[in-house]
Amino acid sequence: MKPLRKFLDRVKPNFEQGGKLHALHSVFDGFETFLYTPRTTAKAAGGVQIHDSMDSKRTMIIVVLALMPCFLFGMYNTGYQHWLACGLTEFPFWSLMLYGLLAIQPEVVVSYLVGL
Repeated sequence: MKPLRKFLDRVKPNFEQGGKLHALHSVFDGFETFLYTPRTTAKAAGGVQIHDSMDSKRTMIIVVLALMPCFLFGMYNTGYQHWLACGLTEFPFWSLMLYGLLAIQPEVVVSYLVGL
């Protein structure tokens, strides 16, 4: 993993203020924090602050895992509704899942890219 960290450190100035890819700073920062824990911490203020290991990356991984049953049911239901609309009487499970995956996959990819 050290070569990846060195690469990110080498290209990071391009994405900071004044760099030629400054407009993509938020995309680079999101990708970097997806791969590594951020090096920054909260500034000491006058009040109480709670520090734990749960950052937004770990929280969103839990959200994605919690949505997996919904994703699987959505795949099945999309395939099932397609089979019903075609007037077919047999419902092969893996065919339903494959059709549902192919129908839902573009929406999932777009939503993940926008979320990044």
